[in-house]
Amino acid sequence: MTHRGRVERTTTRIFRNAWEALAPPDLGTWEPRLSVSVVIPARGDQQELDLALAALAAQTYPAHLLEVVVVDDHSRAPLRLPARRPANCRVERAPLTGIGAGHARAYGAHVTSGEIICWLDPDVVTDPWHVEAHARWQHLHPECVTLGQVGFPVRRPRTPEEVVRLIGDGDLGESLGEARGHPWVRRVLERTDDLRDADHLGFHAHVGVSAALRRSLYEAAGGVDPSLTLGQDTEFGYRLWQAGGVFLPEPRARGWHVGVGSSARTRVPSPRFRHAVLADLMPHPRCFRDADGGGRGRRVPLVRVVVEVAGARYELVRACVDRVLDGTERDLAVTLVADWENAAGSDTADPADPRPDPRLELRLIQANYLGDPRVAFAPHAPRTGFPAPYLLELPVGVGVGPDTVGRLVARAERARAGLTELTVPDAGGMPGLRLWRTRALARALRVRGAHEPLADAVAEVHGRFRVEAAEQELTDLAALPVEELRVAVWSSADGADGSAGSAGAAGGTGEPDTRPEEADGAGTGRFRGLARAVGRALRPPRGRRRRGQGGTEEAAA
Repeated sequence: MTHRGRVERTTTRIFRNAWEALAPPDLGTWEPRLSVSVVIPARGDQQELDLALAALAAQTYPAHLLEVVVVDDHSRAPLRLPARRPANCRVERAPLTGIGAGHARAYGAHVTSGEIICWLDPDVVTDPWHVEAHARWQHLHPECVTLGQVGFPVRRPRTPEEVVRLIGDGDLGESLGEARGHPWVRRVLERTDDLRDADHLGFHAHVGVSAALRRSLYEAAGGVDPSLTLGQDTEFGYRLWQAGGVFLPEPRARGWHVGVGSSARTRVPSPRFRHAVLADLMPHPRCFRDADGGGRGRRVPLVRVVVEVAGARYELVRACVDRVLDGTERDLAVTLVADWENAAGSDTADPADPRPDPRLELRLIQANYLGDPRVAFAPHAPRTGFPAPYLLELPVGVGVGPDTVGRLVARAERARAGLTELTVPDAGGMPGLRLWRTRALARALRVRGAHEPLADAVAEVHGRFRVEAAEQELTDLAALPVEELRVAVWSSADGADGSAGSAGAAGGTGEPDTRPEEADGAGTGRFRGLARAVGRALRPPRGRRRRGQGGTEEAAA
């Protein structure tokens, strides 16, 4: 996938996905300035491609700003350019490194240079305003992801000459019929007021048959995954959503599938594929991961938990992190932030100094968690949780309850808040938790002023929600003696008896329903053997593990 880049800064603040705050110019009344690359992945069906290219030759978008690239996805008979085609048009043969529409789209983006990328299926005949209708939004705002309206014609044109004649006479739409779009996309649009009121599942409207976005946003989201042969539109749409894309339908970007096999290409991935493949890459929707009960690690977690551990005692860090890992919300990963590279240096501490040696503490911490696939080590805290939808800032001196993280995520999803804060009244200095929505963070980082607090910018673009912690939701670990930090994570008095409900079932919280690049761990190889040896020697007993009645793990005495 393309290396993640930066999206241009913008001064226009859009609240959540309320795209009506933007006012695009009327078609034909403005002067475009950004170059557009139309990328068409194709395999065979030369006749259908000829019709599509004939329609693109009649676009109103300035020819000197428009390039059309057909990516030949290993057609048995190599595709060729017909006589009627756009002025700047070429065929690129996909390399032998992969196959499928995802691979072809990724390669097409790689070999083009337009500031706007527009995807089209190879059998789509477009009206003459199609590219202009898309691009007017990307000229307004760099985060816009426009979705064209492509349907099936009542009759199919037979030749490129017929397409050109229909466009010239202004009869294309009347002849082919209404372009109503795909049924499942229509259902999403109807349910969300054309995505204005979309929740965290708004990305489901993203279909690559006709879509456009700024190249900078494409790169920030990581590009199309070339390894996916199915579901690549949905998975890439998910990452675009997390990167802060503003999704909106553009009904003036009309098109019609003229291919005989079009209906086969519009099938959604099967349930088996969604649960086995897409669920590993997309925490949303949560039902994709319900099949395995959330009991195994995923490539993309629901929550990225970040703990700054520099200067903290090993026992304190372990008490904090173990509570998170052993909670009822299993769909998470933890990043421990410290100067891990220098932790491998030789000991220079004074033996007479009773204070802990910070480097020894870090080595003990790393020794304890090197074998846990859900724990990573980084020298700096990530700016966002991308591609995870949430980033949780967890102070190292705070211990969470068994259901704290799951309840906090449930509150954030109900409130649709960009920042959800769990506060502690009369805590005596103990900090609370901050759960940041990745999508909101990405947007806020592009609009906030030089001295504007990040939390204020997030509230401006996605809302802010505060709730007081219930009893036992948070524990002040820093106030506990070291001996108490070494005991089992939760005692039975804390309610961690293994019968807790699943994460996200935050019943009884009382809050209203408001309707809503991380570096690799440094130094992990140089002293891995030493760290494991030290950890085995000094690790306090954690106890054996047995499976609780509710599917969670609990410590055996």
